[in-house]
Amino acid sequence: MSGAIATLLCMRGDTPTALALRAIRSTAASLAPGDLLVLRVDGGTLDDPGRFRAAAAPARLVLREAAEGRGLAHGLNQLLEEVLRDPAIGLIARMDADDESLPGRMERQRRFLAEHPEVDILGTACHEVDEHGAYLQLKCMPLGHRAIVAALPRSNPLNHPTVMLRRRVFDSGLRYREDVKRTEDYHLWISAAGAGFVFANLPEPLLNFQRDSGFFRRRGGWQQAWADLHVRLRAMRELALFSAPNLAWAAAAFGLRLLPAALQKWLYRQLR
Repeated sequence: MSGAIATLLCMRGDTPTALALRAIRSTAASLAPGDLLVLRVDGGTLDDPGRFRAAAAPARLVLREAAEGRGLAHGLNQLLEEVLRDPAIGLIARMDADDESLPGRMERQRRFLAEHPEVDILGTACHEVDEHGAYLQLKCMPLGHRAIVAALPRSNPLNHPTVMLRRRVFDSGLRYREDVKRTEDYHLWISAAGAGFVFANLPEPLLNFQRDSGFFRRRGGWQQAWADLHVRLRAMRELALFSAPNLAWAAAAFGLRLLPAALQKWLYRQLR
């Protein structure tokens, strides 16, 4: 048996309640009694915790509220320390408060991991939708371990909100880096690959990922360009994947982050 699932969500205090409830309800729909849905609210409190507990059924909601937000990586690491104290937890899943799990997501991932004991970290494809729920495009990822590791110098090969991991990944001491910007999951995959953990992605989309109108604006500029270049160079260095094509890709991606948001958006559609 793989053990119970603990699904980790971090939400800002100003996240619309309707979005957060949708995220919880859609995820809990394929959880089971004994599973946990662990919610951290950064910089605020819930007006009606009872609605959130009801939305989490049949899983049990564990609510943690922090007066001050210190970022996603810090919040996730705090939740990890808590759930790892529970020996019944065998799988740790991710979810974002503005996304929506599609029917059967958690059960499909639980079943795959039960059938493939060699796989440690499992993601899925996802649908990208706008803030109104309109379909934008399908975001597919490389499926097998070798293809996923080979992709690390060029792009993040897992959709973070879709990921389910065995607890042994975190029992090994791995955690999210708190000193990086919007690349904490990317760095985790590099560390996990270097430690010998095995990856896979399911080809079917099991999540609606919200890509709102400010998505590319938030991910542009010098700071993000340098952060992205740093993580790609780290993948090449630590995984011995330096090559001329990988270096050229990293340089092109650096330039892409400096383009106007509208042009980034157009190129993203073409390249995906």
